[in-house]
Amino acid sequence: MAVIYKNLLQKRTERLQSENQSSRNTVSYVDAQTIGVLFTQSTRENYQAIRDLVKQFKNDGKQVEVLCYLEKGGENYDFLYDYITSNDVGLWGKMQSSSALKFARHTFDYLFYLDLKENMYLENVLAMSKASCRIGFYKRNNDDLLDLMLNVNGRLSIEAAMDQILFYTRKLGGDGK
Repeated sequence: MAVIYKNLLQKRTERLQSENQSSRNTVSYVDAQTIGVLFTQSTRENYQAIRDLVKQFKNDGKQVEVLCYLEKGGENYDFLYDYITSNDVGLWGKMQSSSALKFARHTFDYLFYLDLKENMYLENVLAMSKASCRIGFYKRNNDDLLDLMLNVNGRLSIEAAMDQILFYTRKLGGDGK
């Protein structure tokens, strides 16, 4: 049953991505006003790295919204962010979480998908997203989901990976380069 469920979710994500007609006009980081962050809450170290990155965005004057995926048996540290679980996806692979649907409808200037490993639930939200520029770490088969990908190959700590993504994002100009 779990294999069928995962296949349905993956097919729905692929369909959502192909049907997504959102404008992909990248603004410079300086001009960006809204930022969305997607991540899996797996460890305290990962959570702290995300909190630090969000703090840096806010210090740069950005309005930030965060949605995390809470793994089964995982802990929602500090209860700062909205979250989804595997229970928020229906039998036919449709996202049912009002938090996730609201997040996906938001037209962020930048949307960061900050998982180093694939997460089909967050990739589903990413595929629905109306964000102008979607940024994350390179993973096989993410070419259609992300506009800018950094390849870290697990060589970096989560903190160093966040520093790298912030460094390159701050370099983005108004022409998306």
